[in-house]
This record gives sequence, C-alpha cells and structure tokens, in this order.
Amino acid sequence: MDKKQLLIWSIWIGVTVGIFSFGYCYSPIANLNYLFMSFISVPLFLSVGATRKLLPNYICSAVAGVVWGLIFLYCINAIAGAGYSVAIAMLLGVAVCTTICCALHMTVLGNTWFNTIPMIFGALAATFADGGQHPLEVSSILVAGLLLALVISEGGNYIKKSFSSEKTDISN
Repeated sequence: MDKKQLLIWSIWIGVTVGIFSFGYCYSPIANLNYLFMSFISVPLFLSVGATRKLLPNYICSAVAGVVWGLIFLYCINAIAGAGYSVAIAMLLGVAVCTTICCALHMTVLGNTWFNTIPMIFGALAATFADGGQHPLEVSSILVAGLLLALVISEGGNYIKKSFSSEKTDISN
C-alpha cells in the first residue's frame, strides 16, 4: 500500500475498532472488562494476513487455547495443592502441559483447524488473566477479536484495490 492507502486504512481501522469497542460496552460481558482480550486475537490474526481461509483455524485454536488454559490452571493448582511451592507447581505444570500441548497441536492436529500455536498461547494467556473463571466469555471475546481482525483485513484489501495509485489509461 502507498501512503494514501495506508492513511485511508488507518481511518478504517480506527472506525472499526471504535465501533467494536462501543459495541462491547453494551455486551453482556462488558462488566468483566475483557475488551483487552480481543486485542490478543487481533494482532495474531493480522500478522498472518487475516484471511477468511485461516479464520476457522484461529477460531478453533482460540477455543482450544482456553481449554488448555483451564488444564494448565488445574495442573498447577493440583501440584501446589500436593504441597509443592507455587514456583515448583508452575515449573512442572507449565513445562509438562506446554510439551503436551505443542506436541499434540503440531503433530497429531497439525493438519486440522486446531493447528495454530500462537493463537492457542494467546488464548491460554487470556484464560490465565481470567483465572479460569469465565471460559465461555473468554472464548467469545477472543473470537470477536478474530472477526474484528478479519473486518480490518478485508477493509484493507478493498482499499488496496479501490484506491490504487496507479493511473489506468482508458484512451485505448
């Protein structure tokens, strides 16, 4: 994109993010203050182009990441509950769960919609921030962020095509 297109796209991004944030204020989960979680999804998806083709992978991986977050928290709490220090519980729980998560999603599930490790870890982080208390709401806001990223990307594609700086010669 040239500078003119980037400026128009910046306006598009600002407007869409503003409308998204406004809408969030009237959503059933607004009282949880989870708007920030949507902005975990946005850069992760935009960094790979936020294409429609990849959307199912990111949605499924976001939900899987929330489930993994719950598994991580359960394991860490179980180890700490067995009398180990929080540091040891974190070391063991995170190391074991991360190994299993990565191995599963990169090999067994590598050719499925559940194969996007960065989104899994973004969702896992959101679940940690939530303390595992609202997995449905966390999943919902992460998916909403993915849809926002798709709207941003689609707008950019439209701007790139519609506001081309190349002059076409129509005299022929």
